[in-house]
Amino acid sequence: MRQGKQLADSAGRLGATNNEMEMTAFLESLKKLEQLGLTQQPLLFVLNSQYVIKSVSDTKEGPA
Repeated sequence: MRQGKQLADSAGRLGATNNEMEMTAFLESLKKLEQLGLTQQPLLFVLNSQYVIKSVSDTKEGPA
């Protein structure tokens, strides 16, 4: 505690953007599923972050 305020760590990063943290959460969930041996079956993610959705579903390749 500092000056009567309680501090907690949510594994965030000072200065991180919302998009960075949304992507981090998604990637950490994939890592956990891999640790649990659950990546050999179909997975369904329910997401509300358009940034993450576009990042993982856009299959178009950029300019060569």
